[in-house]
Amino acid sequence: MKKISLLLGLFLCLGFSKVFAGSFTIMNATPCPFEFYSGVGTIVDPATGATYYFSFGPILNPGSTSNPFANPSLLPGFSSNAPASVQASGCVTAIKAIGPGATSIYLTNSTPFTSFTSTNNPACNTNSNNYIASWNVGGNSCDVVVFIF
Repeated sequence: MKKISLLLGLFLCLGFSKVFAGSFTIMNATPCPFEFYSGVGTIVDPATGATYYFSFGPILNPGSTSNPFANPSLLPGFSSNAPASVQASGCVTAIKAIGPGATSIYLTNSTPFTSFTSTNNPACNTNSNNYIASWNVGGNSCDVVVFIF
């Protein structure tokens, strides 16, 4: 009986390994404020295989701060038609933001949109430094860090 229970537990753990609670973090190393006004992502229900979409925003990020979110359901303005039992899992796949000087930024998990370099030398960044916003994905291909420097 112990072997059967152990084997059943192993199969359950294998199924759970495909469920990600993808974190999303904005790390802003510049003194400039950013508004992440829109974002989207996907949630896959491990029981049915159904894919659901979610949206979120806005996230206001003042200069020199970090905004960590442990899972998508904690994102401000989170909205999805996914069952409540799987809303904490999923992966952020794209964001839209407004940077200093009303610069539009669009970042996704797909090249060539994984990085953005400003060209306006914003006043908040000493009038002589452009900034770079980059999309960085963790080892599970789901955790995302947007790093602005």
